[in-house]
Amino acid sequence: MKIVSIAIAALFIATCFFNHMAIAESKAAGERELTGKEITKDKTGKRAEGKKKRRGKKQKPVITDSIEKREATLKASFLRAGISQADIDEIFSDERIELYHNIYPPPVANGGGTKKKKLSYFDEEFGLLKPESIESGKKLIAANKELFEKIESLYGVPASYIVSIIRIETAFKEHLGKYGVFNSLYTMSMLSKRAKRVQMANRELVVWVKMCKRKGMDPFAMKGSWAGAFGIPQFMPSSYIIFAVDNNGDGIIDLHDYPDAFASIANYLHRVGWKTGNERKMRRAVYSYNHEKAYVNAVFAYAESI
Repeated sequence: MKIVSIAIAALFIATCFFNHMAIAESKAAGERELTGKEITKDKTGKRAEGKKKRRGKKQKPVITDSIEKREATLKASFLRAGISQADIDEIFSDERIELYHNIYPPPVANGGGTKKKKLSYFDEEFGLLKPESIESGKKLIAANKELFEKIESLYGVPASYIVSIIRIETAFKEHLGKYGVFNSLYTMSMLSKRAKRVQMANRELVVWVKMCKRKGMDPFAMKGSWAGAFGIPQFMPSSYIIFAVDNNGDGIIDLHDYPDAFASIANYLHRVGWKTGNERKMRRAVYSYNHEKAYVNAVFAYAESI
């Protein structure tokens, strides 16, 4: 039984995944593994307003380059990362490459437009704490009791928190995403006006293409969120490189498979400092997974309900 409608989930996934981009940016070590580049972050500053010193709103750098110029920049990034010219030519001549204009629609001529309502994790529509939602979580834990016990012994993360993240991210596989991972990141690279997002998308594309090449995967085949996250835990490509785990021993890390997804989430939380019994460290680990306090509160609320 579907927990939420696809329309509601699509709106909510849009809330979640810009936060996942922040996670991907913070994992420079994994990106260096594939790109050989040191990733640095922008510095923030303060400004005084009126008589009192206040935190000013940071001006976000914007990009106004044409798509042609952006694509040239992306191709240059591929070359610097060691992707061959032949592979680059093959990718950009593929008939499946496309821009998702519904993700970044062109501006309305009169500057108008309707702002979508940002759904809360605790909104009735999302149904996080509805009886059927809680029951689904309990059933998943019961059906994988031994596996979760093994994972907790390895990583120290209880099943309830792993299942809570899965419920919030993809509603137990109900909403894994319908957009191509490559094309989602390509769209962000070509159409986003935010410089930081464009740079992040380019780095994730480098990681994705190199990973696909190494694993013999078609870079256009995988589906995921509109922001480029994929699998049950909704990892970005760089997070996959750092945290994904082959838990069932088949030699393949498949984040669409529950055993690998369970262990990968646990490994993520463990690696960023999770410590059961220390709520501060537990919350900080979940915040690293998704940089939003409301997300952390939702994960804890659901975990404590199952």
